[in-house]
Amino acid sequence: MTSLRNIASLVTAITILQLAQGLMGVYLPLAMSADSLKGAAIGLVGAMYSAGFMAGAWYGPTMLARVGHIRVFAAAAAIVTATTLGLGAANDPISWGILRGVMGFAVAFVFVAVDSWMSISVSKDERGGVMGIYQVLTKAALTLGPFLAFGAIPGAMGPLMIAGALQALAIVPISLTSSAQPAPPMAAPLALREQFNVAPAAVTASFFAGFVNAGVMTLAPLYALEHYGAAQALTFQAAGFFGSLLLQYPVGRLSDRMDRRVVIAGLSGTASIAALALAVFGGQLSFFGAAALFAVWGAGALSFYGIAIAHMADRAEPGRIAQAASGLLFVWAAGSVAGPLFLGMAVEMGGREAMFWFASVSGAALVGFMFWRRFERGPVESTRKESVAPAAATSVAASDLAYGGDDEAPPPTPPPGTAPQT
Repeated sequence: MTSLRNIASLVTAITILQLAQGLMGVYLPLAMSADSLKGAAIGLVGAMYSAGFMAGAWYGPTMLARVGHIRVFAAAAAIVTATTLGLGAANDPISWGILRGVMGFAVAFVFVAVDSWMSISVSKDERGGVMGIYQVLTKAALTLGPFLAFGAIPGAMGPLMIAGALQALAIVPISLTSSAQPAPPMAAPLALREQFNVAPAAVTASFFAGFVNAGVMTLAPLYALEHYGAAQALTFQAAGFFGSLLLQYPVGRLSDRMDRRVVIAGLSGTASIAALALAVFGGQLSFFGAAALFAVWGAGALSFYGIAIAHMADRAEPGRIAQAASGLLFVWAAGSVAGPLFLGMAVEMGGREAMFWFASVSGAALVGFMFWRRFERGPVESTRKESVAPAAATSVAASDLAYGGDDEAPPPTPPPGTAPQT
């Protein structure tokens, strides 16, 4: 794929970074538990990370406009490295929360830079496939990352040093790329109402991806720790990512051939059923059975965010796809702030299984919304394979996306000499 070759350095950098994120996704909840933090406190720390991510998604395009994509990525990755090493000194909810908040802020800068760059380098006829390959590689890194902490004592510095080294190395492919970075975008304010008017299905799916998935993935290692022991917590967490890894590319290609909202509904429904089984049977299952169900949940719940981005791109005005993707990052982060807080309290009141009741009900609600949008407005013409060319990157000004008022309106005709940005 030509588009994939154009973004090879971006995919490499993010894959390395996600390897570190996968490691910390399991290690940090166990380390916080070793510091005697309870479910609500751990949920608060997760929410602080998401709050920082929200702020970074808001201000990231402004920094892109000032210094460009490569400098934003390099500076943000350096901050992520420093805060990761600083977590070794954290021993209370406040210090954990502050450091994770700063880290979330910097990670958002990384993804705003990469999503903006990638959006103008991938043509529409290759969008589903390229996004699928990109997601497969990053999910593979998230799956393998937890095993880098295998055998580590919760609270030890070793895993944090490994994560810090990987985050620093992620700067290398971007800094040495021979591909020209996009022109700096124009800074403009974020307008969420207009973004929702453009693609309600994409915005809602992005919110649910943060609201449900961030909470479940934060607390899943503790569920495995309680029922199966510390040695199985890493494998249990990895099972969720592994399930997503198997489906990500096929469903990405499928979404190029049918209504993306139906694909999102199918994935969310699959996740809802798997979560219901985990909620009902709880610790009665063998570890293999529980991990298999969690893999099915991951296959559904962790696979639809990329399709939501593609759906927004289908609806976005030419030249505005980059800002649309950045806006979805903000919406995802908003859900990720509320999800861990809500789920942390639910777990304290109802036990670890409460997270799966929550995931099951939420997944069913998303299925209902997707089909309501599908039958309310009819199918989306999202399977067109027109040839496209890159357009200039823009900011996260969702007001520039508002062209019709619903997620089924066809994209407007580009002005002469241009083509829809992809």
